[in-house]
Amino acid sequence: MEQHEPAKRSLIEGWVDFVKGPAGIAAGVMALLALVGTAVTLANASWARTYWLMLVPIYGALCVYEAWRRTGEFGNIVIRQVLHWLSVAAAMILDFAYLHGAVEQPATTTGLSSLLILALGCVLAGIHLEWLFALVGLLLALILIVVSLAQQYLTVVFLLAGLAALGFAVYWVMWRKPAPSRIPPDEPFA
Repeated sequence: MEQHEPAKRSLIEGWVDFVKGPAGIAAGVMALLALVGTAVTLANASWARTYWLMLVPIYGALCVYEAWRRTGEFGNIVIRQVLHWLSVAAAMILDFAYLHGAVEQPATTTGLSSLLILALGCVLAGIHLEWLFALVGLLLALILIVVSLAQQYLTVVFLLAGLAALGFAVYWVMWRKPAPSRIPPDEPFA
């Protein structure tokens, strides 16, 4: 009787299974909300600070749930996550109330500083809880850089995006392969 080795799973299959788990879903929700925040920041800078501040309890709840799911009890790790996200919220509130309240700052600046604090909070949650949350923090930091540059060069960004879309459309029309024909060739007359 032959013994069969269990089928080896590929690295990609293992990654997909991991990302489909609760931590991966939470990180995906966090990343999606971050991308929505990018659009909010670019469209309405005065509302951006409020949006990033609203994400703190959402991100905090996701991280606290992940900590509770891992331990199954309201213990040390869960309490640390609660304190972690309360600290992030306090830093954002202090930043806005005292630093930006003392000096008149444009709404863009207050939104970006809130984004920076949120990014740091996510990176630290990734270090202490789940590494996928650190990736979300890095995404937030990248968004901060992109939004900062995009606000300076918004016209150029839209022009480049339009040219890229036009180039893709031309490529699609000119070089796509037509679907193979399924009509049999004509038979010669007898």
